[in-house]
Amino acid sequence: MRLIIMKTGNSLVLAAACAANALIAPAASATTATCADRTHVVQALNDRFGEALYGNAVSRTGEVLEVYSNPASQSWTILVSLPDRGLSCLVASGSGDQGLAVQLANLSG
Repeated sequence: MRLIIMKTGNSLVLAAACAANALIAPAASATTATCADRTHVVQALNDRFGEALYGNAVSRTGEVLEVYSNPASQSWTILVSLPDRGLSCLVASGSGDQGLAVQLANLSG
């Protein structure tokens, strides 16, 4: 998976091209990954942090990289979701545009 990140004003614009699933496979199979039912994860992000889906990308094998954010608080969360299992796994979370840009750059490799 190749992520292209552009900064425009105070928001990040995330454009993703699914070139490989190098990012998603290790994250989804990591033994230390924190995964739970996707419905519950998404609801908790909204209820606890006011985060909503900001952008996503789908790999060739069907895993979904998702970025949730709350523009007011500048909090964000990166998930890898496994639609065939109904699970979402936490990859990273934090606050501020710079922190998100750094995490996405690290993930894209």
